Amino acid sequence: MDCIWVKIMNLPILYYNIKTNKPLKKSQIPQLRGYFLNKYDSEELHNHSGNGFKYTYPKVQYKIFKGSAYLIGINEGANILGEIGLKTKELELNHEVYKIIDGYLSLKQLDYGVSDEMKDYKFISPWLALNEKNYEDYKNLNDEEKKEKLEKILIGNILSMSKYLNYTVDKKIEVNMHDYEEMAVKYKGNSFVGIYGKFSTNFNIPDLLGIGRKVSKGFGTLKKV
Repeated sequence: MDCIWVKIMNLPILYYNIKTNKPLKKSQIPQLRGYFLNKYDSEELHNHSGNGFKYTYPKVQYKIFKGSAYLIGINEGANILGEIGLKTKELELNHEVYKIIDGYLSLKQLDYGVSDEMKDYKFISPWLALNEKNYEDYKNLNDEEKKEKLEKILIGNILSMSKYLNYTVDKKIEVNMHDYEEMAVKYKGNSFVGIYGKFSTNFNIPDLLGIGRKVSKGFGTLKKV
């Protein structure tokens, strides 16, 4: 049997889980992000440089699940997140103080990149695949065409993420969307179309990484099925 070699990258990721004395709500993610941006000055936290916005894949991502906050630090984002995690004793969100009663930092080296087999994932927060322009085209498609459109966008999202993580994709990415549905999403007074559901791909993506638009704010979060 021929040996098939597939290039995999070990991606350093720091998971910072925060449990507070009062449960947090998903709607507080912008406040959570804003708290850390205001308290600590780091490009990795807010994707801005001295010249303005920096187009890249966010190296620190903010999420809230089941009342707890999760901050994800990737590559250099893991370093800054480790530093601020040790200093943070409380959160102040919209002038309300939340005491941190439990929290842990977990640094892992996880597989990232093309695989020789299909992997199953699900979105545990809405994937913002569509902007205003491509949604106008999307809503006029039939079901099969919509599926193909989403698959192409997802492949593009994986390629874009890989570019900013300095990973060269040297194999064709395959994606199969299944068991998914559209849902209305509101963020800062704006309406978006989000996608919930499952897909398969021949690509390793670590748990809780986001993909697509507004991933630093908790959208497009993935988990292996």
